[in-house]
Amino acid sequence: MSNADARLARTLSPSGRKPFDVGGRSRRWALADSETRKRLLVAAIRFAGDIASCSLAIVLVAMTAVAATGRIDLADRLHLEMWLLLLLLLGTNCLVGLYRTNVRDPLERFRLRATAALLFVFAGVLMGLRARSMVELAMVPGVAAVALLLGVWIEHLVYALLLKSGIYRAPAVILGSGTAGRALARLLINRPRSGLRPIGFIDDGTSPGDTVDESAPRKAAGDTVDALPVLGTLDGWYADGRAEVAIVPDCSCLPPSPAALYRLGLRQVLIVTRLGDFPAFGLQVRNADCFVAVELNGQSSGYSRQLKRSIDLAIASILLLLTAPLIGLFAIAIKLVDPGPAFYGQWRIGQFGRPIRISKLRTMYNDAEQRLARSLETDPDLRKQWQQHFKLDKDERILPYVGRLMRRASLDELPQLWNVIRGNMSLVGPRPFPDYHVNAFDPEFRELRASVPPGLTGLWQISSRSDGDLDAQRAEDSFYIRNQSLWLDLYILIATLPAVVAAKGAR
Repeated sequence: MSNADARLARTLSPSGRKPFDVGGRSRRWALADSETRKRLLVAAIRFAGDIASCSLAIVLVAMTAVAATGRIDLADRLHLEMWLLLLLLLGTNCLVGLYRTNVRDPLERFRLRATAALLFVFAGVLMGLRARSMVELAMVPGVAAVALLLGVWIEHLVYALLLKSGIYRAPAVILGSGTAGRALARLLINRPRSGLRPIGFIDDGTSPGDTVDESAPRKAAGDTVDALPVLGTLDGWYADGRAEVAIVPDCSCLPPSPAALYRLGLRQVLIVTRLGDFPAFGLQVRNADCFVAVELNGQSSGYSRQLKRSIDLAIASILLLLTAPLIGLFAIAIKLVDPGPAFYGQWRIGQFGRPIRISKLRTMYNDAEQRLARSLETDPDLRKQWQQHFKLDKDERILPYVGRLMRRASLDELPQLWNVIRGNMSLVGPRPFPDYHVNAFDPEFRELRASVPPGLTGLWQISSRSDGDLDAQRAEDSFYIRNQSLWLDLYILIATLPAVVAAKGAR
């Protein structure tokens, strides 16, 4: 070993540790370089997606401006300005940190994207005050709005590809192998949207926080967490390139000195704080001398019921007018496949536990209940699936072709726009479930659900949909109810279209 290597080994090996294996550095650095390349690849893919969305937004708005004014010469004058707009859009995205690989939460990314759009409008208007026409000036907010929509939609497609490939999730180690650490590992394994992939535990020599987390997924037979190894101890383990993030499952698990965490050689350390029923979206961190405070934002922060109702009325009225011809075509197709009424009403549980009658296009045979009873009686696997999801992968009740198409794209829900206009539903909220579905939840969650109006779409619909079991539905609906905001509603509305087109979890 050379003198330089010996000095490096001593630097990376605090007292009490085994000397750092200098001979294995090339393998470890290769692993670390591999994770770095993955992070850069994720950022590059997102950046390329934004180039596509921003360019398409500029072209669409420019074409609309030329068509509206009838001035062909406007296209030539806008040629240079379009390039400037593209650079300005991408620049504002970079400015707010949209391409940082540690920003993995889709809701937070939407807030950053919306902030970048507002900055773009401000800067674009200032730059275009001396524009030769108001048309050129009006293009700036139009480009921002279209780019925001297309950016969110393309990001959803990119996110699905990254999640499927496995490069989106950062390898993480969890401090502590006790109950709290294993509950957190189980939660992260079952929810890949977190962007973290547990690879093992670091033994801190104690088992603090050994309390059961009721919000975590329940342990099942063959639990994947049992296969996660204990990689080493807090004083003796050093990152070998396989891990990027260390997660402390509870503040009580923190070591006495932060140097112990820094010596792990990881890129990022996350300290988990359980907030219980408090809203968790849009939290702010405040430094106060010798301690760190988390600022909670109340649910009434500028998002009143009147504003939500106004948005519901405006959007639902427009959508109902636009989709009325499509609803009529499906109604005719239903009658041709299975004679009987094309529409049907179903009683569901609404706000304050009041029953509401929702309207739907019929996607099942008239004798659907009898078909379901026969299937559940003869097939134990179907009965188990029904008890977990209240949905079936192969449902013999659904009408061929037209019924499956409507359910796959959620087009059978379009008549519920009338429920939104009437006021017994909202555009965004937890879905209205029938009695047997609601009664499967605990009383506390049923009461929480009844505190808000049910929605045409919601957080569950743009994430797990029918793939999520009762635990997933409870977690996602609880998160929405406790974190209601204009930002969250806008994000869910925009993200609904790609979720419907992808038809993930639709049954």
